[in-house]
Amino acid sequence: MASLNREVFDGKLKYEILVLPPQAGSFKSKIGIYIFGGWLAVWTFTESDVGQGFIKGLTEQTPAHWAEVIGASIRDGFSAPDDKEESEKQPSDEIKCQTSARIVVEATKSILQRGTSDLEQAGITTIRFRDVYEARNEFYQACADTRDLRAVGFEDEPVFPIDRSDFARLQVALPPAEDEDDEPWTTGIVDLKVTSPNWDREDRHRFWKGKDVKGRERFFRIEDEHFWQLVKAERLSIHIIDTIRVQWAYQGKANAPKNIRVLRVLEFNGEILSEALNKNALDAILGAYSTADDGQQDLFSDYSGRA
Repeated sequence: MASLNREVFDGKLKYEILVLPPQAGSFKSKIGIYIFGGWLAVWTFTESDVGQGFIKGLTEQTPAHWAEVIGASIRDGFSAPDDKEESEKQPSDEIKCQTSARIVVEATKSILQRGTSDLEQAGITTIRFRDVYEARNEFYQACADTRDLRAVGFEDEPVFPIDRSDFARLQVALPPAEDEDDEPWTTGIVDLKVTSPNWDREDRHRFWKGKDVKGRERFFRIEDEHFWQLVKAERLSIHIIDTIRVQWAYQGKANAPKNIRVLRVLEFNGEILSEALNKNALDAILGAYSTADDGQQDLFSDYSGRA
């Protein structure tokens, strides 16, 4: 919601997130939004052609529909269509405010649960709305890190359509942020157990997913041309859980790497595929970079003498 506010409403919406206590005999808590300022920015946006298309694309309903729903719920305005005088009545500020809140909630729910291709058709691209996708990535990473969480839903009914297996699918590869263009890269060699491969090289939305030797989930893209040639030629012996040794580069800290790029797949299920790239090759690909030092090697397996 914060990302939508920044990207769409210029940060003008002022709100609080409320976590309501569960009802007696229930474990379910409700999360609500309380708008105390700036709702006019949302309403003005929804009255524009761009805004109407945006809301319809995200929520599958027009802003007028949501206004009617809110109007009916508080019994103010929006009488029967054959009553000309009442049908032309402008919605009250109360309706506008509550409609703005409802639209923001519905848009947020849509972004959290719809597939990336559907969102991009609605104009929510990873380039234009990078912060929105990054927030969604963080949400589903938190879900994945909660080991007892089996599924997620966003409706009042006890229905949870997003299964744990979907947590990885709904995390997408993002273009580097503008302030990351010059951020230095760190390289290293690591063993990973692939838990969710992506054999479609043209799919730029979904990561490969694996776990390092400490069981931490890592999301990455494979850029190794030789590896993809072997995939195309069906030369790899694929298992249910594949083990790969890779030479990768990442930005950020060793315990929280981001923008992970697998530059070379060195081994696949024990079969040697390639030699590691040398310094000249890394210089050509990355420019400035550093190698994981001793303090970072807890991220990697014991590869003494094999790098």
